[in-house]
Amino acid sequence: MKTFKEFTEAPRIPRKKGQPAGSKKHSDLYTDENPKGTIHGLGFKDVKTAEASVKKIEGSGKSHAHKIQAAIAMEQRARVMGKTAEAAVYRRYIEKMKKITKKKNEETESNRQRLTNTKVQEKNC
Repeated sequence: MKTFKEFTEAPRIPRKKGQPAGSKKHSDLYTDENPKGTIHGLGFKDVKTAEASVKKIEGSGKSHAHKIQAAIAMEQRARVMGKTAEAAVYRRYIEKMKKITKKKNEETESNRQRLTNTKVQEKNC
């Protein structure tokens, strides 16, 4: 019989055939592979809890990408449990963040073009 320690520290079984254990491409809705970066206290038991969770995500101080990943995981968990209204709360937040991402990408692209134009002008002089 396995001891508790052996049971809790058992290696993860990869989800895809041929995928190595601990793969960075592995995705699991319920496994926290990096507990250091976890945003604690998120939930979806009702719409009010989901809205409070979105506020926690917004105020977490994590990176833009981390916030989106947390919201996507919670949306998927809610959807799997059949809680469509709660999942919709997370979806609204995700869509809001997508607009911010798009704006950031457009700004980055315009900055890149400006730098390219400056280098071309310097080269011509």
